[in-house]
Amino acid sequence: MTLAARFLAAVLLVLAASGLRAQEEEPTSGTRRAHTTTTATQHAAAASAQAAEDRALLHQLADAQRALGEQVQLLKEALDGLRSEILNRNDAQASHDQESKAMREEVKGLYWESSTVKQQIDALKDDISAVNSNVSNFRTFSGFFIALMILLLAVIFVMTIRR
Repeated sequence: MTLAARFLAAVLLVLAASGLRAQEEEPTSGTRRAHTTTTATQHAAAASAQAAEDRALLHQLADAQRALGEQVQLLKEALDGLRSEILNRNDAQASHDQESKAMREEVKGLYWESSTVKQQIDALKDDISAVNSNVSNFRTFSGFFIALMILLLAVIFVMTIRR
């Protein structure tokens, strides 16, 4: 909009300058009339030359404005392309964030599972040590029992022989 406002101001300035040159004071005396007619023809020629210059300037400004309009359109298309690219990148980032969140949740689940497995292993260690102590106690008592039985058999054998 700033470019259009500048263009409009330049056109108005050129038109105002050409209008001021065309409006000169009219002479009041007869001598000035002859001078005025020659001056008027000179002014008319100068005005037509000025008008031709103004037209050329206006055509040049119009061409420049068309070129700027095309450049603005190209910039708009480039911006639209960038916006769509940004949206695609944001979508990709969002999906990546979701995948990473899902992976974090999976790792959390695996951590909890490994923690419970570790607790179960510790409980099994306690159970195994209890079984080991029971087995060693059983061996000790069974050893005493077998020794007692052997001793009793020996006593029975000795008593049967003495008779």
